[in-house]
Amino acid sequence: MNSTKSATLALWLTLTFLLGSGLLVMKNQVQTLENRLVSINKDIETDIKTIHILQAEWSHLNSPSRLRKLAEKHILLNPIRAEQIINYSQVPFEYENSESDKRRLAQKNIADYAAKNKELKRLARAQR
Repeated sequence: MNSTKSATLALWLTLTFLLGSGLLVMKNQVQTLENRLVSINKDIETDIKTIHILQAEWSHLNSPSRLRKLAEKHILLNPIRAEQIINYSQVPFEYENSESDKRRLAQKNIADYAAKNKELKRLARAQR
């Protein structure tokens, strides 16, 4: 009977030790996860603050009055004259039968017409 008591005592001591060790390991894992969660939450708060700052800067940079002032300062736009406006149907085209010939001739005709008109000439160079 003495041996069964000592065996039972050893079993309970071993079980208690294993349970305590398991709880200690689990506690360390939980603390690690909580620290990670706190770090992630801080990163989220920082990102949210950064987004708010960027939105404020974006709205300032895109304010219509500011853009109007910058456009007046840096872009020299003149009012459109009536002779600058033409209808696409007014551009002279000479078409042939095949599609590639049509495209080639259309580009040639537009280039020729643009060569005559100073503004269209500038636009034709910009598109190349």
